[in-house]
Amino acid sequence: MFHFHSTTLSDAALLERFFGQEAEDVWERCGSWAKVLEIARDPRTEPWHALANALEILQRGLSEDLAERDALDAPETVRAFLRTFFMGRPYEIFVVLYLDARNRLLHAEEAFRGTLTQTSVYPREIVRRALELRAAAVIFSHQHPSGACEPSIADEFLTRQLKEALAMVDVKVLDHFVIAGAADVSFAQRGLL
Repeated sequence: MFHFHSTTLSDAALLERFFGQEAEDVWERCGSWAKVLEIARDPRTEPWHALANALEILQRGLSEDLAERDALDAPETVRAFLRTFFMGRPYEIFVVLYLDARNRLLHAEEAFRGTLTQTSVYPREIVRRALELRAAAVIFSHQHPSGACEPSIADEFLTRQLKEALAMVDVKVLDHFVIAGAADVSFAQRGLL
């Protein structure tokens, strides 16, 4: 649903809308969209702020869509939202989508930030936040910046711990996605929940 691809504009031409005549130099220095997005996550000049705002607009549009419909009926929108959330972030992040009783998005947030290869996640904090937001369900996600999409044994153990902790307060865990670039793994589809 949310596939954007222009065959008529070059990479530098797309950046020209933000950087003007410097677009070609910016593209040459970055060399990839991943690097462009990484820099846009920490903007320091007005053109980079404009690019960061464009990324934020995309995230908010996807968020609005998830707030209006059952996330279980919109798995591609959930995936697109998560990929957009992780774009340009060179470190591991654990994200929680808090949902209402009809599985509509109440709030999405970066719950924990780690290093290139790991993140510490504290179940108590997620339970506290779910209660604070009056969530009925959650979807977890984290990315593997290394590009390996397979969930680790530690990922599976953490998901079981979180599921047990949240069950104590009647909050369902609907899924846990591992994102690695354009690839993803759904725990629910793999039968890991």
